[in-house]
Amino acid sequence: GRMIVLIDSTMAIPLATELTQLKKDLTGEGWFVEEIFSPRANSWYSADTVIQVKQQIQKVWNAAPMIDKPTHLFIVGHVPVPRSGLGLQAPDGHVNSNGAVGSDTYYADLDGVFTDDSTYTPSFVLYDANAYNLPNDFKWDQDVIPSELELAFGRIDFFEIGSYTTSEEQLLRNYLNRLHDYRNVVKDMGEKTAFNLGYANSYDGSYRSLIPISGADNVYLTSGVTNYPSWVRANGPFQTMLRNIGQPILSNWDADGMDATVFASDQSYWGQWSMAETGSNFAKIRALLAAESNCLVALWQSAAVNVFYQPGIGETMGMSCKRIMDHNIVNNNIEKPEQPYDEANFWNRTHMQYHGDPTVRLFQVYPISNLTQNVVNGIELQLNWKASVEDSIIGYHVYKSSTEFGQYKKVTSSLIIGTSFTDNNVVNSNEWYMVRAIKLQVTGSGTYLNPSTGVFIQSSIAVSITENTSNATIKIYPNPTTGIVFIDADHIQEIQLINLSGQTITQVKSNSHTFDLGNHAKGVYIIKVITSKGSAVKKLIIE
Repeated sequence: GRMIVLIDSTMAIPLATELTQLKKDLTGEGWFVEEIFSPRANSWYSADTVIQVKQQIQKVWNAAPMIDKPTHLFIVGHVPVPRSGLGLQAPDGHVNSNGAVGSDTYYADLDGVFTDDSTYTPSFVLYDANAYNLPNDFKWDQDVIPSELELAFGRIDFFEIGSYTTSEEQLLRNYLNRLHDYRNVVKDMGEKTAFNLGYANSYDGSYRSLIPISGADNVYLTSGVTNYPSWVRANGPFQTMLRNIGQPILSNWDADGMDATVFASDQSYWGQWSMAETGSNFAKIRALLAAESNCLVALWQSAAVNVFYQPGIGETMGMSCKRIMDHNIVNNNIEKPEQPYDEANFWNRTHMQYHGDPTVRLFQVYPISNLTQNVVNGIELQLNWKASVEDSIIGYHVYKSSTEFGQYKKVTSSLIIGTSFTDNNVVNSNEWYMVRAIKLQVTGSGTYLNPSTGVFIQSSIAVSITENTSNATIKIYPNPTTGIVFIDADHIQEIQLINLSGQTITQVKSNSHTFDLGNHAKGVYIIKVITSKGSAVKKLIIE
């Protein structure tokens, strides 16, 4: 499908290598990536620049085909932060967390109506001074998302991370490189999940998430552990680690690595991500992804973001969380009984936030390696590769695009069991090919076909087919043909059949109006017809 990567423009040059790598990796996951470069936010209150950014997103959305609208939004860097909310109390009772807090749901809800008419000036001190809300200050009134989201979304933003002296630029680089390594299975994160027994109201949602992902036998439980990153390192790696009590200690994360792809926890104050990270809980969730770890997604689970079982059937983490954010008693997107702190009046809140790449899929698959090519018979392209080392690989699919970051279309009608593929339908020179290994993935939800990330190669066939007709009126049919073609032209002098390497393989010098190609291999050729009035060069396909 189609997705948007929204990038802090000041990071475009210093992170050019990593951002190109990200785009390549996302293309290898099957995405057509639309890039938007946003003005940078210099504080945690961005005023009307959030409208400009949303207009950029809306423009890309409107320009996309009706049947292929973007589904995911990945925010990279300190892009302006929307704020939304008034006095609707947080589920855990911390009224100091009320008000206009960070809300990327504003960017993800493209048709919802956000208003800016109301006032929120509490008599007590708010944790975040920017949470005060006044009319016409470009902080929105809504505590509840106005309509279902159009986009799954996620953000990596290391602006004002107080726990680290490393620069924001380097922290972003570290995360993007870690993301690249994950997709290419530099480290296999396995198939297990883990749950730290904490608040009782979290048990139901946690088990509803973990068992469909890993199966009951692969859910690891612990309780009473203080240094849980150490426990994770000793018992992991894990697809998902749910920690539902206690505060994260970043030094433990740096020392032991948080050996889990997804970390989620119930934590008071974690909704206050849109402020400078301090020694308290505030904005700690952003700092977690800056740690030296294997973690790619960090979720604050308060009120609804605690049931994400769809990754057990191959769905992205971002889309799974979008379903939770959209879920209500009318649409019933997910199986989610009401329980304390997770009742319907706490659902659909604008403060819900996803930290990390929303396109992350669980269950890595080792990709192929050593992808090479050679030209066969001068007209066909043969791809060869080394098999994936993954267990349960059932075959491979090959895809093709006219450009490196284009929309790749599958050219294999069925799975290839071997490790080679020959394309006898090369349309243009320098086309791009992508090969993905396909695994029969077994999870707690059953089985599904799980593709690896793609490995790419550009065609070396050097002939470009360009059709050209001069003064002559020449028609060639049928095209495609199974053997004989008819040529409608006056005063034919010569007919040439040329392969894609530019070699003339058949040449007839006569005034013939038929051309028998039955002895030639199937594939794409060039046919050139020369008459006394001019000539024509056309692509011809033999089936």
